[in-house]
Amino acid sequence: MQRPPVALCLAAALAACESSRPANTPAATVAAFASAVEAAERDGTQRRRVYDLLSQRGRAALDERAARASQVSGRALDPWEMIAPGRLRLRMTVSADSLTARESGERAIVTARGRAGGVADVPLVREGGRWRIDLALPPVAAPEPR
Repeated sequence: MQRPPVALCLAAALAACESSRPANTPAATVAAFASAVEAAERDGTQRRRVYDLLSQRGRAALDERAARASQVSGRALDPWEMIAPGRLRLRMTVSADSLTARESGERAIVTARGRAGGVADVPLVREGGRWRIDLALPPVAAPEPR
């Protein structure tokens, strides 16, 4: 009898774990965002995952930054490339069981309690049936004419 490849077993185990937790709740979205931010420190390709979890407002701000950076650099840059490696960090280590959510219609606040202390409230908005992290990024300053 042949044994299935290790990668196949691992993929099946991960799929089973993922299907057992809620996929579209404010707390699950914050947990996924925290995981993506932590992974992005080691793997720059995870910046796309961080971007995908942001609200339209957050993605629009990064889209604008990418358009401006593309003009300056002369090459097309993707919006998630505006999330600078090493500059995106969580203030605290968060575990999924420390998250509590308060929903009000299409908005939610998830309170995250850090393992070593600290508390943060994370705003979310429901867009297209999915919860998204609603971070407000400061506007990009227009270049001053010379």
